[in-house]
Amino acid sequence: MVLISFQNNNEALKLLQFVSAHSLGGELQQYMICTPEQGLKLDLEEQPIEKWLVMLTDVFHSFLVEEKLQSVLEQIIIQKFLYRERDEVDGILQIAASIFEGERNAARKPLFEEEKQIIKDGLQTILTRKLSFSFDSFITFRLKSFHQSLEKYAMLAIDEYKLEQDYQSFIATLRDFLHKRTPKMPYLHLVYQDAFYFYDASYRKLERLEINELVDRHLLANSSIYIESVTLAPLLSIAPERLYIYTDDMEQGLIQTVKRIFEERSVVLPLNAFCMYND
Repeated sequence: MVLISFQNNNEALKLLQFVSAHSLGGELQQYMICTPEQGLKLDLEEQPIEKWLVMLTDVFHSFLVEEKLQSVLEQIIIQKFLYRERDEVDGILQIAASIFEGERNAARKPLFEEEKQIIKDGLQTILTRKLSFSFDSFITFRLKSFHQSLEKYAMLAIDEYKLEQDYQSFIATLRDFLHKRTPKMPYLHLVYQDAFYFYDASYRKLERLEINELVDRHLLANSSIYIESVTLAPLLSIAPERLYIYTDDMEQGLIQTVKRIFEERSVVLPLNAFCMYND
């Protein structure tokens, strides 16, 4: 008899769900007993060790990636990288999840596939010797490469999180500047088609010299942050009461930034809408 202990009964029951879904689950689950406060007891006498090894390798790997990955990653973020605030930890976890999803889709194969062989080798010894063990200890001591990989993912997610925080601070600073400005125009039309073009309320195109004359030089000289001078600085200087943006590329980076700064003062329309208004 082999006993596998877990942090709580829910984990043991969750692992049994993976057993039920496995092709060998119908044969082997009857020899597994979930005991409250103890874990899962496996009776290895009635079925070949090879079958147990195949099923438990698959089940452990699925359980690790689908159920334990998040909690282990959270532990690394808190204990190794010393993030304590719940909002920060959740933000980093969310970014890490998108990184995992992106890599899974790009590679078109399960995450941490190489860990499967390590799990199999560890279980081979345990099942042959009929040793009882803790699932979490198994992860910690047998799967050091898993923890090392998660540390790398945590670092990537933290770097991206810091960049996002800097970006949000940047947006907040420029939004505050905009709200303090007196509008120089009631309406401004911004057309994006390979480059940005400015038009006034009468749909008259503003030439570059005219745009440059509208730029508040103090904005560029006194700002502690970099402000793009060709498009963003003129928009903030003009501070129109209403900004109409025309584009067929809604995800263009600077357009997204302008939308976030101007918020409800901006309206995004398809490019053909400008052509229709300007005929």
